[in-house]
Amino acid sequence: MSQTSKPKLSRSVRNSLLLLVPGILGALTIFLLWRAHPEPSYWQELFEDGMAFLQENPWALILAVATLPGMGFPISPLLFLFGVVLAPRYGMIPACAIGIAAQSFCTTWTYLLASGPLRGVLKKFVSRKHELPQLTHRNAIRLCLIMRITPGIPYAIQNVVLGIAGMRPKPYFLVSIPITAMWTIGFIVTGGAIFKGHAGLAITGLLLLVTMVLLTKMLRQKTRTNDG
Repeated sequence: MSQTSKPKLSRSVRNSLLLLVPGILGALTIFLLWRAHPEPSYWQELFEDGMAFLQENPWALILAVATLPGMGFPISPLLFLFGVVLAPRYGMIPACAIGIAAQSFCTTWTYLLASGPLRGVLKKFVSRKHELPQLTHRNAIRLCLIMRITPGIPYAIQNVVLGIAGMRPKPYFLVSIPITAMWTIGFIVTGGAIFKGHAGLAITGLLLLVTMVLLTKMLRQKTRTNDG
């Protein structure tokens, strides 16, 4: 008698489940922390102490943007804080320039590790569950564009995938730096403007982020048309 084979989960279902895991762990962590300290005053004081430390030591936030996102830490909250902490101290334009420099540094070192000394290990790990694309010069640029513009793809995964897939340094940097710079400016301007109460500037930052999302949809539609 032949054994009945178990139905396999589709890739989309597996990906959805993988996305649920960090969300559940994050919610559980927040719940446990709140149970340990249910007083709102405790968290308010902790937040104020953290902000005071960053305002006195802006180098810590710059270092965080240059390193933590490459290890999987969400980059959006850090860039938002950049606008809150550095814009009042140095001005909006210098804060954006420093943020772009810090994120570009992170974009560089993660790619160099993924395409260099760690490529074999990372490629073997990723290939177990996902098929890596075969890159030509044209589709490498298209893949980089889609990954950089599309919101929701973790920043560290973008850098690692493009590195282990074999994208060459020149097109990688020419595509990555300008696009990540636009995201960086959008978050920093929005954070700084909301903190200072500048509604017009906050709307400008939000519009820049919305524009990036619309560009994603246009690029995906064009890709489907070309593939079809």
